[in-house]
Amino acid sequence: MSLRFNNEKSQVRFSNKIYFDKNIRSLTERQVKWMQTYLAYKVNVSFSSNGSSDRHEELMNQLSRHENFKDYVSDAYSEMTYKLVPEQNFEWLVDNLRSQIFVLKILSKEKGYIYFDINSNNLMEEIYSFFDNKDNTNNLESKMLLLNDMQKRWSSIIRSENYSKWLVESDVSHIEWTKDYLKKAGIYNNSVRNDKFPKETRNHILASLDLIDHPVSEIMNDNYINYRSSDRKEIIIDKMKRAWSQQKYRSAGKTKKAYHLPLTKKTKAKLEKMAQVQGLSETAMLDILINRFYELDYVDVDGKELY
Repeated sequence: MSLRFNNEKSQVRFSNKIYFDKNIRSLTERQVKWMQTYLAYKVNVSFSSNGSSDRHEELMNQLSRHENFKDYVSDAYSEMTYKLVPEQNFEWLVDNLRSQIFVLKILSKEKGYIYFDINSNNLMEEIYSFFDNKDNTNNLESKMLLLNDMQKRWSSIIRSENYSKWLVESDVSHIEWTKDYLKKAGIYNNSVRNDKFPKETRNHILASLDLIDHPVSEIMNDNYINYRSSDRKEIIIDKMKRAWSQQKYRSAGKTKKAYHLPLTKKTKAKLEKMAQVQGLSETAMLDILINRFYELDYVDVDGKELY
């Protein structure tokens, strides 16, 4: 049995509260934001004067001023069903900074989406903004196709890449060195986002590498299963890894025991030339070569010895 009030206004407020609790409070923050934008545009409902930090409360307070607010909500619900991409389509992006950077960069390059806001570090909100924006005239199906296409493209990169395990999350010095290396090479993702923490910096680095010669859109063909890293990308990755190997041995600061290895004149000359080009001693150059080929042929991708 529903509660009844003697005062008509009290009864109306009570009934409205029940309606709002059922139809507004159950909405996600994203859905409320979309509904505010839609109603402000469609029926000129203002949401700026209230100043509330709670979008749900703000929406309810503003709607309650209109006698036909239920019609507004019903209309917005109906429109939202045909315009808003379901949340499950974004699951692969939530809490994944690396994939978020990838998607925003693709949207910027291919859709002209200028997303950077120096006052916000929430990339997920800006991805939502692209797909939810009232000025985005694409229908729901085309939006879902685009998002699904980007997921497949990113997944094809992750499936074939060889640098995530190389860049260990706990090795802060390795992460900072790689960031500086990619910046000097003009490859580091020029995001204005906060990357002060090693975990975030690592994601920026990996996303920067992901974006090198990434697969172009094939929405109609869906042929990403055959994607392989380009020769150019492989060369960039290889040079980066070699540079890090040299850096490690330069800064190791260990006293090495001298060994005298008999080398042919030709081999000795080659060693001298390589050391000269790299700016290293012959001993350091030989040390790098041995360790590099040991890592390539005698350990697996996880760094475990094969023999």
